[in-house]
Amino acid sequence: MNEAQLVLLAQSGDRSAFDELLGGVYPALRRYATGLAGATAADDIVQDAVLQVHRKLRWLREPSSFRPWAYRTVSRFAFAYLKRSRRWTSFDEFEGAEPQFVAEDSMEANLLWASQIQYLASEISPASRAVLLLRYQHGLLLEEIAAVLEVPVGTIKSRLSYGLAQLRKKLDKDGPDGT
Repeated sequence: MNEAQLVLLAQSGDRSAFDELLGGVYPALRRYATGLAGATAADDIVQDAVLQVHRKLRWLREPSSFRPWAYRTVSRFAFAYLKRSRRWTSFDEFEGAEPQFVAEDSMEANLLWASQIQYLASEISPASRAVLLLRYQHGLLLEEIAAVLEVPVGTIKSRLSYGLAQLRKKLDKDGPDGT
């Protein structure tokens, strides 16, 4: 059964359909929340988002937009958490070791690894970090990211460009030779 069908069943009150729907998206939402706010806060953020999804699911008009809507909900809770805790730029609660550095021409391939994104992006603004995570960790298209974050595609392109530039600077600074 596809995700849209599960949404329709869950909207009609089918608890097992909601559980299956949630089981299919929860790991990705947890990785995304961890990338935005750190491992310590991710569970609380996703739990709050899942409660919100459960309460508001019946009002979702387009069942095919469930996944972007769930990411959007996690984004809102993560940004609210970051704002409350005033941790917009740097935090050290990321799991994983320092990344293995590779040649610059394959840097974007390096970004596919969650621990590397989390380490490298920890000092980038949450807005750019969200775009980097959604693009390289979750494989969303620019248009999908724009829908999740509710901003124009041009803004997504700018945030992506800025984030990649910041990552390149960090890689140059923290490269394999330690210089």
